[in-house]
Amino acid sequence: QGEKGAYSEQATYALMGREGVEAVGYPSFDEAFAAISNGKVHLLLVPIENTLGGTIHANCDLQLQHNLFIIAEHNLRIRHALLALHGSKKEELKKVISHPQALAQCNSYLKSNDLVGEAAYDTAGSAKLIAEGQLKGVGAICSELAAEHFGLEVLEKGIEDDQNNFTRFILLRAHPVSLPPGVPCKTSIVFSLDNIAGALFKALSVFALRDVDLSKIESRPCKTDIMSKLERLYLSMSSVDITRAKRHKSSDENRFRYLFYVDFLASVEDLNVSNALRHLQEMTTFFRVLGSFPRAGSLVGLEHLGNRIAMPITPSKPPKKRIGVLGFGTFGQFIAKKLSLEHDVFASSRENYSNIASNCGVTWCDSLDDLLDQQLDVLIISVSIFSFEGIVRRVCSSIAAKDASDLSQRLLVVDVLSVKVHTKTTLLSLLPESCDILCTHPMFGPQSGKHGWTGLPFVFERVRLNNARRCEDFLKWWERQGCRMVDMTCELHDEVSAGSQFVTHLTGRILERLSLRTTPIDTKGFESLLQLVDNTCADSFDLFFALFKYNRNSAEQLAAIEGAVKDVSSKLRDKCK
Repeated sequence: QGEKGAYSEQATYALMGREGVEAVGYPSFDEAFAAISNGKVHLLLVPIENTLGGTIHANCDLQLQHNLFIIAEHNLRIRHALLALHGSKKEELKKVISHPQALAQCNSYLKSNDLVGEAAYDTAGSAKLIAEGQLKGVGAICSELAAEHFGLEVLEKGIEDDQNNFTRFILLRAHPVSLPPGVPCKTSIVFSLDNIAGALFKALSVFALRDVDLSKIESRPCKTDIMSKLERLYLSMSSVDITRAKRHKSSDENRFRYLFYVDFLASVEDLNVSNALRHLQEMTTFFRVLGSFPRAGSLVGLEHLGNRIAMPITPSKPPKKRIGVLGFGTFGQFIAKKLSLEHDVFASSRENYSNIASNCGVTWCDSLDDLLDQQLDVLIISVSIFSFEGIVRRVCSSIAAKDASDLSQRLLVVDVLSVKVHTKTTLLSLLPESCDILCTHPMFGPQSGKHGWTGLPFVFERVRLNNARRCEDFLKWWERQGCRMVDMTCELHDEVSAGSQFVTHLTGRILERLSLRTTPIDTKGFESLLQLVDNTCADSFDLFFALFKYNRNSAEQLAAIEGAVKDVSSKLRDKCK
């Protein structure tokens, strides 16, 4: 639903990629639902809830009315951008137009920049109005994709007031998806109950008794005509005791009829779940499974569309990817060894590590050009922060020298460095648009990860994607290793990292200067400090310095620590006077 460049289109490409996918926009949700019911489109992607605005109830009702099934979901981080005609400056804008919700989500930004917001019918539609009318002095708040479609200039990105702005989209079609065994999945159901004491408690207890994990529960009034139609249809098609539905209802009950929406983390095919749902239907006046589908943006069961779209996945045997590791130092060897257990891994570095690579099950490449000739799906850059920009420039030069049809032109480039804004801006400014970008920080290494990666944090941001499926497959590999996946912007990472990672390293370096040694009366706290010194000082001082130099938040943190030490010292000395 919406104009070209709407967030729904952006979510479509993020979930299914751009290759072979045609996104068709409709003016309203009603028309979009009608299009799939009439066979004009194969699939329908619509927003269903937002972390700031809540549930989009109109789409809940439309899904019920059109009897569609959820076959996938995708959580899209909403990043608003300020667009205007090329050559415009923010200071020259007289007003900014957008959908009222987008204006509200950027209210602080507009006020701080003395910009006047004006409501329009759509976010991407606002960009269209400016482009078609060549409106000077007018800006639009919408997605960066809208700038691409309508030829506008992005004056500023990420202008939303709240970074925790995510919209959950659901992919719908006329029949449910068949899930292969082993796929982590979610199921959505909806039901209604008689208004009697304890009815909801009893309904939810069918899941609790069988340890079925609920991830969402929501109730909302339903229009009486829709509810009556749903209940009649349900009772006519089920073996439910029809006398339960004929219980006399007061006028108040007839006015306020409620539907309960529940999501749980299991498939309807699970024995526990099928028993729970059978039990639940003994209590309901209406019940429907809205869909049982893969979690976290996976796609299965679309083989009827041929090679134009994602084919079914076989979780037990993930397809082998060709992964390159550029920079084969300690950390590069550490991740390459594990990656090689499931993928074809190639590596190259400034020094010759061919013997170590062979022992790790990795194919050694003598040069960067040789590495990029391996028809890679993914290139992981695992070099020092100081050499990162120079290495990326070399990668770009090597890619530029190759034929336009070469696979290196469409690589997924992944960094694993411990500072993120620097790497993100470097990759965005240097890599060709055809290359995808994933910024990551595996917050562990050979020492902390030697006994496994379960529960260890893996921070990531999907920065630029043309082939979303490839990126999700790569992220799922880390998730299968047990990593705790943390979806976080590079900007927020560096902000919190300065208060955790840099402080940790700084404390370890300071304590090292004290030459602390173990004693016969060590406390647990003191032993922890000694361990901190060992862990932090095992890393090079260059790494510690890079955490300071390439993260501007670290300088503020250092000043705060210096001030804190000074304050505490003064209090101690003043107390002695």
